[in-house]
Amino acid sequence: MTTEILLSEHDFASAWPGSSECFLECGVSGRLFARTAVPSQGVRATVIITHGLGEHSGRYGHVAAALAKRGFAVVGWDLRGHGRSSGVRGDLTEYRIFMEDLREIYRVHAVEGRPLFFFGHSLGGQITLRFLQEQVVSCRGAIVASPWLRLAYEPPWWKLALARFAMRCWPGFIQTTGNRPERMSRDAAHMASFPDLDLVHHRLSARMYFALHSTGEQTMADAGRMMTPLLLLHGDADPVTSHHASGEFLEKAGSADKTLRIFPGSRHETHNDLDREQVIHEVADWIEARLDSPA
Repeated sequence: MTTEILLSEHDFASAWPGSSECFLECGVSGRLFARTAVPSQGVRATVIITHGLGEHSGRYGHVAAALAKRGFAVVGWDLRGHGRSSGVRGDLTEYRIFMEDLREIYRVHAVEGRPLFFFGHSLGGQITLRFLQEQVVSCRGAIVASPWLRLAYEPPWWKLALARFAMRCWPGFIQTTGNRPERMSRDAAHMASFPDLDLVHHRLSARMYFALHSTGEQTMADAGRMMTPLLLLHGDADPVTSHHASGEFLEKAGSADKTLRIFPGSRHETHNDLDREQVIHEVADWIEARLDSPA
């Protein structure tokens, strides 16, 4: 894949501390938006953040700020079809594109000799787990929050029926996800404070839904292939993805170093809920404890 890095002409990172932004022009396949927050002192590690369905990297500025204070460079990128990256909102023709895109983000931002960690939330958690099951990369650990391994609810039967019908004649048919802010967090004021709220979407195509559903099942089935040190985070009141599935994955994971942290009362976005400061603090501590571990 040929990649050209273009600096953006606008300030897209007002909530990110001292960050820079760029577009990665990936040949004819489109472009990815990425931003990097670098600590004021020396960089101790790099953390690559992959966001969830319908959101974008701009919603992780407070996470980046906290990690940068601990000496970690933080890379946030917008998934294809999300945020400022190219692509149809809520649609993806092939799941492998996510894998290729994350591989490119890794290639551009990995620094030889510097510890690197992955952080993925929800869909981003699924992508991160699947990526580390399939790819050979130099990585000290993965933090995966509320991963889409299995949904915590059954989608309405009529939505599934429409999606199955659409797969025969219109795979790109879009439906709304119905994910409201109160399903994400108990802190409504915090959720309303993010920049670029207009970049959030609630769209999901038939083919993308079935691709994510099947990949979640396959990722669970292949849990034994996960060898990377792993910190799983989940709220026990998450109405979107199943915290029980996270527990099952941890039991089967091949990682010798693996931890599941359940936050009582927290909803889907543990890093945005009422105890977010504790969540982010524990993430930073977990990273710091593994800076000297083998890649």
